[in-house]
Amino acid sequence: MNEVFAKTRELGEALLRSDEFKAVKDAENKAMSDPEAAQIVGRFIELRSDMEKAMSEGEKDWVKIGNLSSEIDTCREKMNGIEVLNDLDSAREAFSELINQINSVLRFIVTGDMTPGEGACSGSCATCSGCSSKVN
Repeated sequence: MNEVFAKTRELGEALLRSDEFKAVKDAENKAMSDPEAAQIVGRFIELRSDMEKAMSEGEKDWVKIGNLSSEIDTCREKMNGIEVLNDLDSAREAFSELINQINSVLRFIVTGDMTPGEGACSGSCATCSGCSSKVN
């Protein structure tokens, strides 16, 4: 078992040295150094939190929920128009693809099967709900 953990640690360290991970960190730094990007991401997080609270209430205020939903959509549109956030999305996608490739190799080694397993990412964002927003 110690060998498995040692190799896992080596893999983690290799991921930290990967160009894909470095690109994510660089893109995150640029995005958070951009005042407009930082402000809109902060607002988006705040709105999502407000939406979660509104949805968890016993008696829902549907007007409030509708207003929050509209504001969230507006934030998403603004985020889509900010280049540093688009660059961050692209960097995150590339890193996720690297992780997916690693998972596929591990799955093949363990099972002999290269097809994505249940719950595994197919590589298509259209079928995935995991990274559909700018902020994870």
